[in-house]
Amino acid sequence: AVLDAVPGLISWVSSDLRYIGVNQHLATSFQRPPESFVGQKINFLEKGSTFAHLIRNFFASSAQQIWQEIDIEIKGSARNYLIVAQKYHQGTAAVSVGIDITDRKHAESQKTKLIASLQESEAKFRSLYEATSDAVMLLDDREFFDCNLATLQMFGCSDKELLYGRHPGEFSPPFQPNGQDSSSILKHRIAAAMQTGSCRFDWVHRRIDGSEFPAEVLLNAVEINGKKMIQAVVRDITDRKRDEDRIKASLAEKEVLLKEIHHRVKNNLQVISSLLKLQSRYIQDSRVIEMLKESQNRVRSMALVHEQLYQSKDLSKIDLARYIQNLAHNLFQAYEIDAKGIELQTIVAPRSLNIDTAVPCGLIINELVTNSLKYAFVGHDRGTIKIDFIIEDERVCVLTVSDSGIGFPKDLDYRNARTLGLRLVVSLVKQLRGQIQLLATAGTAFRITFSPPN
Repeated sequence: AVLDAVPGLISWVSSDLRYIGVNQHLATSFQRPPESFVGQKINFLEKGSTFAHLIRNFFASSAQQIWQEIDIEIKGSARNYLIVAQKYHQGTAAVSVGIDITDRKHAESQKTKLIASLQESEAKFRSLYEATSDAVMLLDDREFFDCNLATLQMFGCSDKELLYGRHPGEFSPPFQPNGQDSSSILKHRIAAAMQTGSCRFDWVHRRIDGSEFPAEVLLNAVEINGKKMIQAVVRDITDRKRDEDRIKASLAEKEVLLKEIHHRVKNNLQVISSLLKLQSRYIQDSRVIEMLKESQNRVRSMALVHEQLYQSKDLSKIDLARYIQNLAHNLFQAYEIDAKGIELQTIVAPRSLNIDTAVPCGLIINELVTNSLKYAFVGHDRGTIKIDFIIEDERVCVLTVSDSGIGFPKDLDYRNARTLGLRLVVSLVKQLRGQIQLLATAGTAFRITFSPPN
């Protein structure tokens, strides 16, 4: 009864290869009653069975006991069994116990495959680990315990033992270029990597011989044998820093050169303006004098752009609010306008324009404000000139120049005007690929819209 409860294939076999008896588990496995096995040849269920072959060889040998793994087909499925057989009655009979080890063998097979896969992965990792030109180090809370060959070369170490057991701070100068303490920063960076998983930063390292070099450092939190550690990847960026410094120096030289160009252009334009003013002193015709004055103002508006660029830190952009204010102020001075009588109002969105857009914009404002100063307030001591510059839909620039004067002549088509000023305005609006519109309001108001290039 006890043997019947054992979950194994137990059988008693005579030396003439017949069953003497089997336990209940074996009989149930083959879906037969136990008594049906008694007296039967041990291969009666399957001719050429591996079990029959094993027992036949066992009785033919002098061995008293055997251990062997064989495959037995049960219920149409091949199972792996460990057979343990022991002879008794002077070798005329034997008891056999079969233990199903199929699941164990499968687990062992999976384990073997997993180990092989891990070994292969480790070999690949180790190959990459050693082949990379970046220094790769592993450290626990306080010190290094592994590194690749590139680390030794980068830090000038002849042996890994010179690195092991040392804190990262020992391979850094006491202070970083920003004046902060290296050890304190490292402690903070390592803690950040442990908390967030990674941390990247620029650093200055120190070699064994005391020489320093700039580096890019990546700290990754990794888990090894259930313990959280830090993998540090260090890249020597000496060449990159040298190239960056060379580019910065070259850029600084070009900025100086460009500033000098703007300065000289401004000076040349001022010379032209002065020549025009000087020339006007020798002319009696008031109409010609007025034309020279207008030309002088146009030259000044262009010179103002170059003057502002020369004074600016950004040589590619013009501060529009400052430019418009200075331009209008120069015009008021040129025409000797009393600011108490004619008021200037400006509403300018915080926007910068490049020189290709700022120059035509300045000339347009110059012409329209000049027209207002000359014609809008004839017979009037007071009035207002407004210059508005706003941004619509994040891209469209809207420039409006208006006055509260007597209004634009109704019989004059500004698009086909014969006066140089209005012809310039229309031409400059086309240059900006914009549109111009004369608004139906009291006084005169021109609205120009355009989209500056990116």
